[in-house]
Amino acid sequence: MALAFNKVTSLPGSLEPDSFYYVENGSYAEAYLTDDAGVAKSIGNSTMITALATAAANAVVADFNTVLIAADIAARDALVLDVNRMVLVTDASADATVTAGAALYAYNAGTTSFTKLSEFESMDVTVTWAAISGKPTSTPAQIDSAVGQAHSHTNKTVLDKFSEIGGKPYYNGAEIGGAVDWDTNNW
Repeated sequence: MALAFNKVTSLPGSLEPDSFYYVENGSYAEAYLTDDAGVAKSIGNSTMITALATAAANAVVADFNTVLIAADIAARDALVLDVNRMVLVTDASADATVTAGAALYAYNAGTTSFTKLSEFESMDVTVTWAAISGKPTSTPAQIDSAVGQAHSHTNKTVLDKFSEIGGKPYYNGAEIGGAVDWDTNNW
């Protein structure tokens, strides 16, 4: 089996089997070796290097995009980290630089230290009926009952025939009273 050598400026569409292609590419060169079926295999070329670099970069980014969650500063400090990470501490009150709530930290594996990136006030809110100021005097049960009755009123079919178009009252599609204008009446 003889190996053919080809020096080209671009890789041909159809490749010869058992051949070596040297492709000029600006300030560098790429090399391809074909098998006995004429299928090119990369040999340390920019395509292969790009694929390897992309895979390595994606692995680093995937690692860095992982945000760990710790309950407090003690739990954050107990983490065993060997790569750069983001850590969200839900109760960062033990950090003197945090005024209240949670904080997001970046861990630097090179210096084994944390840097606070931001802090967040707690958004945990519990609302009770008794705590609402300016609330209706009705209880939630009374309001629910009124809503339920509004949809089951004995005259509902008759009341559904009332409507308003352009500020004028209508019943069953016909204008009521002609001169009455709801917009100007003081209810």
